[in-house]
Amino acid sequence: MRLKHLLGVLFMLFALPAFTIAQKGNLKGNIQTADGVPAVYINVILEDTPMGTVTDADGHFQINNIPVGSYSLKVSFVGLETQYKSVQITEGTTTEVERITLQESSRELDEITITDHRINKFEDKQSDYIARLPLSYLENPQAYSVVSSALMEEQLTTDIHGAVQNAPGINSVVEGVGSGGVGLSVNMRGFSTGIAMRNGMATNYVTLSDPSNLERIEVIKGPSATLFGSTYTSYGGLINKVTKQPHQRLSGSVGYSTGSFGLSRFTADLNTPINESKTALLRVNVAKHNENSFQDHGRQKSWSVAPNLVYKVNDKLTLNIEAELFHTNRPSNYFGISGGVTATNFDELDYSFEHSYGSDQLQSEANVFNVFAKATYKISPKWTSVTNLSTANTDNNANYLFLTFLDNSQVRRMPMNIVSNFNSTQVQQNFIGQFKIGNMSNKLLAGLDYHQLNTSDRRVRFVYDTVSHDDPDVDINQEKYEATIAETDPFLRYKRQNNTYSAYVSNVLNITDALSVMASLRVDHFENLTDEFKQTAFSPKLGVVYQVIEKKVSLFANYMDGFKNVAPETTADNNTIVFKPEHATQLEAGVKSQLFGNKLSTTLSYYDITVRDIVRSIPDNDNIGAFNAVQDGTQNSKGFEFELIANPVEGWNIVAGYGYNDSEYTKAAEDIEGNRPYSTPEHSANFWTSYQIQEGKVKGLGLGFGGNHVSDAFLNDANTFTIPAYTVLNASLFYSQPQYRIGVKLNNLTDEEYWASSYWAQPQKTRNFVINFTYKF
Repeated sequence: MRLKHLLGVLFMLFALPAFTIAQKGNLKGNIQTADGVPAVYINVILEDTPMGTVTDADGHFQINNIPVGSYSLKVSFVGLETQYKSVQITEGTTTEVERITLQESSRELDEITITDHRINKFEDKQSDYIARLPLSYLENPQAYSVVSSALMEEQLTTDIHGAVQNAPGINSVVEGVGSGGVGLSVNMRGFSTGIAMRNGMATNYVTLSDPSNLERIEVIKGPSATLFGSTYTSYGGLINKVTKQPHQRLSGSVGYSTGSFGLSRFTADLNTPINESKTALLRVNVAKHNENSFQDHGRQKSWSVAPNLVYKVNDKLTLNIEAELFHTNRPSNYFGISGGVTATNFDELDYSFEHSYGSDQLQSEANVFNVFAKATYKISPKWTSVTNLSTANTDNNANYLFLTFLDNSQVRRMPMNIVSNFNSTQVQQNFIGQFKIGNMSNKLLAGLDYHQLNTSDRRVRFVYDTVSHDDPDVDINQEKYEATIAETDPFLRYKRQNNTYSAYVSNVLNITDALSVMASLRVDHFENLTDEFKQTAFSPKLGVVYQVIEKKVSLFANYMDGFKNVAPETTADNNTIVFKPEHATQLEAGVKSQLFGNKLSTTLSYYDITVRDIVRSIPDNDNIGAFNAVQDGTQNSKGFEFELIANPVEGWNIVAGYGYNDSEYTKAAEDIEGNRPYSTPEHSANFWTSYQIQEGKVKGLGLGFGGNHVSDAFLNDANTFTIPAYTVLNASLFYSQPQYRIGVKLNNLTDEEYWASSYWAQPQKTRNFVINFTYKF
């Protein structure tokens, strides 16, 4: 009997652990925001136990080895209303909780996570606009970069010019000219583009704006006409400004910046609910900016007011209307070269960065009034309607000053006055569906788009005088300038009225959990009512994504299309030549990753873009000195880009990027065929790293360091004149607390004298500093 009892006890002792293990189960679920976006970094805890986790980049969570029983699941995050849910854990199974929806929207949650210093604060890849579908970063078969508000705040950004250079492959950032306006021009993947998208909708492409109301800047790579049309995109990509949205908490900030060159900048951001139920929300951003030039002349002044109202009518319908009022006065000076220049780059010219050859009185003025409205209606759990309206009005009084080197020293000063008006209206209707086809998940976008652009301008120009390095500080007599403008007939008066009617569809099918395919198509009908021509273009897009490691590493590839409408041309004998739209196609492939709990995010992509049907001129053999237009030109641009965003340890953040580009006119006019297009450097790199102390008496104290490198580029397509390579380094010191932030930044540490160009060149800022104080409430 004793032996039997002993064996029984031993059996119980050995069986107890197995029995205990068997009496456990698992719990999983998903948390999303009120607008259907995955909620990341949300704390999920089983009350009265030490067991819990946080949601991943897709809003998923899982807790394993939970003893059988009933629990209260606690969902919380700093600044959010805590939610509780009863759950029952059963033996040997994984219990799936019904999807939990937070009261906050994705933008509201983003505000909170930034305030709470989330883990990888420079990583902000979730977007409502890039695919116009709810696709995560790893699910999107296209390369893109995002400049987050956290990065802009840390770098004491005072203009968009500096902010966009945090994206890999971005270079040649200058204030470009166009029909009397002044806008920001950048180079992407070998092609120049402006910044004319706001919340995925069109504004005017030759206007500037203030970054005070920006939540983020999205840099979308490659020809993207399928979803965004051709008017405001280039073959290299487009840049979309995403504005700050109202949320349900009373909060705000007031900031002031001062520094070199007489910088004086005031900003304010106020957010408040305007009714007790918090269904009506208002946010207003304002900015006032004054700054002199790093040169002897060239002061600038601007102000901006951007109110934004959201009204949640009911559980299905949400309305949003925002406006942007912006005024600026600034110099518009641009340098070029003539055939008399023997120098091969700017360093060889007799020119001093101290002198602008301009005047404080010769300014370009712009008044901008933009309105954006959006209605989001939840038709059913599977279908959503999004209706967008964007109107943009800009009145310009531009006084450009074109400065042409006639030789290595003498500069011809030629002012040009253009009084212009730009009116842009876009109406867009999108239907977004998420449903199953058999066992496969499917996401569908179907949209209609109408865009109207009306412009008018009057252009006067004349040669004012010639100055030289020996006598550079020669002012421009404003009275003489205005008198000459008044008595000079315009060399051009032009009106433009364009209408574009478009329809598009985009579908993403998850064949398996790891494999998804995208197929998209746009039909675009363009009418130029001024020059009386019409064109219809088709723009396809195909993509595939395979997640090698689910929700961590994905391989992607795409075929994308861009196009440009080409106006007919009248020959010398009054014959009209009609052209078809110019087209660009891109093949891209790469790998994306989000690793170590989203502490490391990377993108590596290779692209090959070919532009066909470019109109070019060839000599007419029957008529000496005459030329004929033919549509057989081609241009190729290929290269690769790499981006890394990392948080190696708590408090240490890194963003870095590199872009390589090889561009060539493969079939063009004889004098440029085989050449590299102007303002397209081969190499560009960006880097920024910061560390903020997390504990102790100096908690919140931080240091930042980084910069940009751009290799040589050509000023002209003839490839005879070079813009020298440059490296600009910056450093910052800051002290950040929940209610205030103090920052000091030194830009261009080595006092590099460098140029940037988009055909016309501009000298860039020498060494300067910015001091900022911001109070938050």
